[in-house]
Amino acid sequence: MSVYTKRVQAVLTEKQHKTLLNLSAKSQKAVSVLIREAIERVYFEPVSQQRRQVALEELLSLDAPVADWEQMEAEIIQGGLSDEQ
Repeated sequence: MSVYTKRVQAVLTEKQHKTLLNLSAKSQKAVSVLIREAIERVYFEPVSQQRRQVALEELLSLDAPVADWEQMEAEIIQGGLSDEQ
């Protein structure tokens, strides 16, 4: 479980605040939770997705030799068996 230690202040219009309170009541989540979830979805998830995309592109650019699954599985099993001996 995360420990929240940093406080951020935002100023909302009356309408925005009422809407958040209504959403909070409907979802049975605190307003602070709704705001953290929104920040996560809007700002953090795209950054995380972009990092994963870059990592994938780097992996694919390696042009590493890859066999079909059956052959790779057999090699993995064989490698594991030879480690036990």
